[in-house]
Amino acid sequence: MKALVTGANGFLGQHVVAALLARGHAVRALVRPATPVEGLSWPLTVEIARADLRGAVPESLFSGVDVVVHLAAAVSGGEDAQFSATVVGTERLLAAMAHSKVRRLVLASSFSVYDWSRIAGTLNEDSPLEVAPDLYERDGYAVAKSWQERITRAAAKQQGWELVVLRPGWIWGLGHGYLAGLGQQFGSVHLVFGPSTRLPLTHVENCADVFARCVDAEAAAGRTFNVVDSDDVRIWQYLGDHLRRSGEPGFRVPIPYALGYAVTKLATATSKWLFHGKGKLPGVLIPCRFEARFKPLRFPGDKARRELGWVPPHSYEACLDLTYGRPGAPSQGDAVPKLSAGAAPEFPLPASSASTEAATP
Repeated sequence: MKALVTGANGFLGQHVVAALLARGHAVRALVRPATPVEGLSWPLTVEIARADLRGAVPESLFSGVDVVVHLAAAVSGGEDAQFSATVVGTERLLAAMAHSKVRRLVLASSFSVYDWSRIAGTLNEDSPLEVAPDLYERDGYAVAKSWQERITRAAAKQQGWELVVLRPGWIWGLGHGYLAGLGQQFGSVHLVFGPSTRLPLTHVENCADVFARCVDAEAAAGRTFNVVDSDDVRIWQYLGDHLRRSGEPGFRVPIPYALGYAVTKLATATSKWLFHGKGKLPGVLIPCRFEARFKPLRFPGDKARRELGWVPPHSYEACLDLTYGRPGAPSQGDAVPKLSAGAAPEFPLPASSASTEAATP
């Protein structure tokens, strides 16, 4: 099969391209117009397409394509910029895809779409999603990803596409070892809220393996899967492993989750009293955002194992070695396999489609 991968040069995207190639699929990699790709060392079989999803998306982009793997999204910048790049870009992509023969779409969603305030005990695929007006108390990324999934589902229903929605937990790997869910850092001091809280971790190579599997798995059609390697790793353990393996200076200070959450409620009430609802607090002091980062839940992630037969290729310890190098050995990092020293060919698109930049993960 041939897969069109949006955001192909991003952290997850590079590994998805490698995983698809390893499974024998052809890849057309969509990247930003000015993105340098020489360092990616993609093989000559990878077709590079350049376009800005916020602009006109040519129908020729889908020529010969069997499935779209949509990873492109903005992970930084202001809320308006994130919404434009993620939601508007997705709308343009879906509109162009509707005129093609492609029938399957694999979407990278996120754990951020869940309503963490209403979830107790276990978070799974049936857990409630965040909706307005509470959605707009969350950060720009959560708002954009929620809208992205919503409009994609609507388009898939209207067009009769086979939609697969994957919601990864915390994706980690080389250069992405420190996660926002680990606590709050002040210099070398790390405040750990709920040190025994479980982390919904998925290493980038394990995560990419699920995406590649869903490209042609019949059991995946029309399904939604959380992507979690395991929830056996606790925040305290992971942060300790990160500090030890990375060599970064720092020490951990345990803070009970209930105490941290109570502080956010007090800070919110105080801000409303002093500034009459017009004050702005750091994200960590906003209760719903605090919950989305630190709330102690279980994350079984067993649906993908049960329905897809998926088993993470790498264990937690192996992922530590992939990311930081084996103790006592030179660090090899978690680099994407160097598949070729040549330059992958460019797939020709109308010049107007590559006129401006689009954000990718």
